Amino acid sequence: MSTPLGAVLPADVAPSEELLQVLLTISLSGVILFRPVFSAPEADIIDLAYVRLNPAAQQMLELPAQPAESFLTLYPAALTMGIFDFYKAAFLSGEVARQQFNYQHDGLDGYFYLVAQRHGPLLVVSFTDTNDQSRTAVEEALRVSQAREQQARAEAELQRAQLHNVLLQAPAMICIFDGPEHRFQFVNGPYQALVGERPLLGKPIAEAMPELRGQPIFELLDSVYRTGETFYATEMLVQLDHDNASPAELEKRYYNFIYQARRDLRGAIDGILVFAYEVTPQVQARRAVEESARQLAALNTALDHTNAELAALNQDLEARVAQRTHEAQTALLEAEHQREQLRVQQGLLRQILGQVPASIATLAGPEHHFSFFNDQYLALTTGRAQLGLTAAEVLPEVVEQGFIELLDQVYATGVPFVGADTPVLLHDDHAGQTKQHFLDFVYQPLFDENRQIQGILAFIVDVTEKVQARRQVEQLQAHLLATAQHRAQEREDLYQVFEQAPTAIILLREPAHRIEYFNPAYDQLFPGRSRRGHTLAETQPEAVDQGLIALLDEVYQTGKTHTSPEIPFELTWPDGRPRPVYFNFTYQAYREDDRIVGVSIFAFDVTGQVMARQHSEATAGQLRLLTDALPVLIGYLDRERRYRFANRAYESWFGQVPEKLLGRPVREVVGEKAYAAAQGYMDRALAGEQLEFTARMPYREGFVKHIHTNYIPDVQHGQVLGFYTLVTDITDQVVASERVQALNEELAAINEEMQATNEELSDTNNRLSRTNADLDTFVYTASHDLKAPISNIEGLLTALREQLPAEALRTTMVPHILNLMRDSVARFQQTIGHLTNITQLQHSDATGPEIVDVAALVEDVRLDLDPLLAAAQARLTVVVEPGLWVQFAPKNLRSIVYNLLSNAVKYCAADRLPIVELRCYRTDTRVVLTVQDNGLGLSLDQQGKLFRLFRRLHTHVEGSGVGLYTVKRLVENAGGTITVHSQPDEGATFTVSLPG
Repeated sequence: MSTPLGAVLPADVAPSEELLQVLLTISLSGVILFRPVFSAPEADIIDLAYVRLNPAAQQMLELPAQPAESFLTLYPAALTMGIFDFYKAAFLSGEVARQQFNYQHDGLDGYFYLVAQRHGPLLVVSFTDTNDQSRTAVEEALRVSQAREQQARAEAELQRAQLHNVLLQAPAMICIFDGPEHRFQFVNGPYQALVGERPLLGKPIAEAMPELRGQPIFELLDSVYRTGETFYATEMLVQLDHDNASPAELEKRYYNFIYQARRDLRGAIDGILVFAYEVTPQVQARRAVEESARQLAALNTALDHTNAELAALNQDLEARVAQRTHEAQTALLEAEHQREQLRVQQGLLRQILGQVPASIATLAGPEHHFSFFNDQYLALTTGRAQLGLTAAEVLPEVVEQGFIELLDQVYATGVPFVGADTPVLLHDDHAGQTKQHFLDFVYQPLFDENRQIQGILAFIVDVTEKVQARRQVEQLQAHLLATAQHRAQEREDLYQVFEQAPTAIILLREPAHRIEYFNPAYDQLFPGRSRRGHTLAETQPEAVDQGLIALLDEVYQTGKTHTSPEIPFELTWPDGRPRPVYFNFTYQAYREDDRIVGVSIFAFDVTGQVMARQHSEATAGQLRLLTDALPVLIGYLDRERRYRFANRAYESWFGQVPEKLLGRPVREVVGEKAYAAAQGYMDRALAGEQLEFTARMPYREGFVKHIHTNYIPDVQHGQVLGFYTLVTDITDQVVASERVQALNEELAAINEEMQATNEELSDTNNRLSRTNADLDTFVYTASHDLKAPISNIEGLLTALREQLPAEALRTTMVPHILNLMRDSVARFQQTIGHLTNITQLQHSDATGPEIVDVAALVEDVRLDLDPLLAAAQARLTVVVEPGLWVQFAPKNLRSIVYNLLSNAVKYCAADRLPIVELRCYRTDTRVVLTVQDNGLGLSLDQQGKLFRLFRRLHTHVEGSGVGLYTVKRLVENAGGTITVHSQPDEGATFTVSLPG
């Protein structure tokens, strides 16, 4: 910085450090010295550290001479506003950089003109704050734009409130948890009803609902908050304290609910959204169905007992034969009815079987006609399977392979047949060639109630990949055994083969089974435990307990190869955690000079296949239970569209027990309008098409449902006998979705409008910044440069008065003209003074805000105004809330109160004494000051011009037109607002709102 000054100053006044200090101290512009902060040596600039601020910068920014915080710490918005990039570019280029910014963030609200240049390791910044200047039409446009933006935000807030109201009135239970403690941030009415009048908001769930301790709710919430994975619960049992009951009396209820993680703008999880609804009636209904099934079984037992008694009755009781015969017929009819219900349930079972991860088909009659097959079976046959065709017609290639003979054998004997790893050649229609498969399959005979065989169930799992993998292992084993007979010098080459083999291999020597070699695949199974020279029992002690060492002894002694398929083995990891796995093991003795010297182990991890099979077996065992666990309306309609089955859920919809619906037409049950809505779908289902659809169903007056429905045709021997119906009530979801959709559309429109407003505001701000910079330069230059000429004119007038002859001064016109000129100069000086004061208005209080006692400050102002009040015979009433304080610059607040009270007295009406009332009170977030008078009042047009600079609306009273402009600037610079409400000749009320 000294070089430019030294270039223009004489040598005897070349800038020194002392001169530099003086320049920085007296400069009216703010000066900052920054030192860049780098992410690493010679890396990118990531921040700026303060080295020094001159007094002007300290006053404008309200910062100390050397702030400890960095630039971006104090002003984070500078990153998005482009100021930081401007500084960084200036430092890197070394050139003088200039730019204007409108910065209304981080406690600042001003228009800044910045000049920056690098000097050695520092960045020198000079700036001026042009916020104190009067505004042009550009600023007025900006104010209008800001008002529109505020209105848009208010409308958006209204929409948010409406959405909040929708959530409060939603029929589902909704709440929002905040933070890792899961504090209730929002609770709607249905959720609050869970706990009665107990308060929830602001409390952690563990404190608000302690009865949940011991239930899985807390752990589930912690898991969702930690992982962010949504949790769905179906029919979960939750015990809640509805009436301050003891733990033993907690009511058992069942709920479907969703825990959804909520994220902040950075994507971090900060809460959980809960959406739940009660399904206790559905669970109770399902359990009622289960109870009915148990009663049905008991009824069948009783029926068998009755038949036995009938057979044993004495033939001599002829008088009772007719009665007993009638009873037997009635019982048989009931049994037939029960069998019909059983057939419907079996149809539901077939639907579930279609989703099992295995190929399943049922073959009817001695010719093995297909009566059912699932999608997996259809894929296995490459789409050739068709209902009604025989197995031989669909799969002619398996006839010569003996599978049809196996079916005949099972059908004739009733004995199931189980095949494992069975090879079969199946034709692939898509590829146009025959493909080799290996299957695990079961042919299970199907019997009717009289134990007469009716068909065969085929349960098939394609294990082609597993068999091919095993054969690869067997081929590899054969290769390894042949290689093991080579001479010692070829052993290293053999080990190279082992190193690349995917199979785990280990070579053991001697009767103690000492480890001679193991490949990487084996080391991955037992990391860090296999060590050459140690015995297998030492490195894997669990193998002793599982009998594997004994098997090795047997192979070593006999030389017989031992293969163990799917052996369970519990691995213990270094951290002590057990891990169950399954292996196919082969123990093969290897010889040297025809003498057994060790045992080779080949292990293939089949954990995945075993787990899949176990899962399939467990799934098959649960199929029947699943048919009773569907939370939907389940029914069966025959070809005449009459109900043959209906579950308990129908009662809540149609007001009749399911038994009374059987045999009745669906049109009669659901009503004409609902039937008309579903008739087309029923036609398609009876034609054999499986359907899934949603529809609005007007069942009756005042009872309209939105439903999601599945129709599954019941096809037997190629004929559609009826169809199953599964109906789910989605009314709540549809209504909620419609409301959310409507709100989303409204919010989208608001967002588009706000985006357009923001773009317009950005353009206006840029133009305004440039204009304000020009105005600031002009006002500063004008107020500075005009002072000297005006002072010269004033001196010339004085000199002229002294030089004029006494006769001239005694004339009428000369003194009058001189007085007019003197008054004009005085007004000119006053105007220049006002301009200077306005440019410094933003920095009028360098001490910053303080805690001000409002009552004491108003009393001080009242004492200063006593002469004015007495002269006008004005009555002043002051009402200040006791103990009221506000954080504000005392000098600025005094100026606001003084201007408002003095104006209220000065602009009084001529026909009445002035009455002025000052009130001050606190709201939730603001401090409100009102000054009301009974003076001249203002029209709407005058109110629009009231706060403009040098604008006077009443000329009969002395004034400069600066006071109210100053008040408005002081209030707005502090984040407040000022408004006026007035009528001509009825007085005015000024209302000031300041941050509380």
